[in-house]
Amino acid sequence: MFSFKKLVAPALVSLLCAAHAHSEAIDPALLKAMGVYGPHSEFAGPYVGAKFGLNLSDITGPNARGWHSTWFPGIVGGVNYDVDRFVVGLEGFADFHGGSTTRDDGGLDVKFGMPVNRNIMPYARIGFTGTWPDTRLHYGAGVEYKFAKNWSVAGEYTGDASSYQGGHRHNNSMTMGLHYYFF
Repeated sequence: MFSFKKLVAPALVSLLCAAHAHSEAIDPALLKAMGVYGPHSEFAGPYVGAKFGLNLSDITGPNARGWHSTWFPGIVGGVNYDVDRFVVGLEGFADFHGGSTTRDDGGLDVKFGMPVNRNIMPYARIGFTGTWPDTRLHYGAGVEYKFAKNWSVAGEYTGDASSYQGGHRHNNSMTMGLHYYFF
């Protein structure tokens, strides 16, 4: 049977290898098409990444289940743009926390950050998530550290909540991630 996880991991590794091989040779016209002009912050441009974290969730109502935790992997991909001294980005994500009350999630967030000392960026995020049981508001905050030209690590908290079948669901995650920037 087809497994999404078995397809995504090899595809992500292949994409990282291809991107690294070509990252030094990106055409300046392509950079402009992606909205990156001239000198830019360390965090501007497209990136992909993987994360691992702890999910805490509960549900009240007819199918009540108290707070419980699940360890999970996830993937991210996005693009950041410099806006004056700030960074604004769009990030898609997939969290594979099947043991959570909301099961696996995927969504799209807008990120707002402000680089400090060129290689540290605190940020906030807001958007939408949902594959089951519904689409809901997704929010969070984190800090990203760029330790090499193309590599960064990020630690963040995200959360969402929803009402479903007469009950309420709460879903909170704390993750650590590794990102690869294409330039």
